[in-house]
Amino acid sequence: MALSETDDLSWLARKAARRLAPAGADPDPARVGRVARRLGELREAGVRGDYDSLTLYTKRLPPGCVPCLEGAGSNLYATGLCTRDCFFCFNQKPRKDELVVHGVAVREPAQAAELIRRLDLRSVGISGGEPLLFPERVLAVIAALRALPVPPRIDLYTNGDLASSALLRRLRSAGLDGIRFDLAARGYDAAPVARALQHFDEVAVEIPAIPRELLAQKRMIRELDALGVPFLNLHELFISPENADRMAREGYAAVERGHRHLLWRPVPESGEAALELLLFAARVCGSLSAYYCSCGTQDLIGRRALARCRGG
Repeated sequence: MALSETDDLSWLARKAARRLAPAGADPDPARVGRVARRLGELREAGVRGDYDSLTLYTKRLPPGCVPCLEGAGSNLYATGLCTRDCFFCFNQKPRKDELVVHGVAVREPAQAAELIRRLDLRSVGISGGEPLLFPERVLAVIAALRALPVPPRIDLYTNGDLASSALLRRLRSAGLDGIRFDLAARGYDAAPVARALQHFDEVAVEIPAIPRELLAQKRMIRELDALGVPFLNLHELFISPENADRMAREGYAAVERGHRHLLWRPVPESGEAALELLLFAARVCGSLSAYYCSCGTQDLIGRRALARCRGG
């Protein structure tokens, strides 16, 4: 017998809640009920995507996320140094200034580009730390990637502290496709986003859903939509060995049961907050498209990337 939509949502909610339960424990019935109701509201609001992995979006996926979802994307870590010290940061401590691509440390941008070519990757995100601490390094990386026979798409992740108009103009001229801002790192001040819109068509804000900052994050969503920002990416807070102590001091705990292909574990309250923000964006935004890249999404990406490497 086929599942009804109600039964289907209940099954999906139990599956999601099971991932948010301590090892060996049953899902919290109250959480199952909340998640089931929220999934139903999201469907009614027209939110699309894969409800099984919680890979959900309101209007359209950011272009840079499409190759990543197919397992054909990677991260290029330009430096571990940063201008901020976010409690949720999962980067190595103490911070190191190093260039790492696809998990492999390299000395020069040309080496990074060659590795991208050998792996046949189609999307690269330049991140950190704060990559714009070293703008000439970033520009050299972009130039090396652009010089490949088949250049990948290139996005840059930044907190915006150093994103001056002059530097944004240089980045666009160098061939950067899109830029993403973590406004949670700077109290949701959207000034660098407004500057970036003068130079880039593809501007995104990418933040973790922080339960105690939901009101500020909803105000930010309204502001981004009014500015004409096309994309908002939402993640869960998650706990890794690098941020576990800091997250604990902030009052956040992870589930015991994580995802097979991930080294980190999600914070359950943050997952529920992300669904709430996604629904809010679906209901109030005229042009802003919100995308929930959950830990389930990241596990899915990991599986697809592994299959791709194995030729499957």
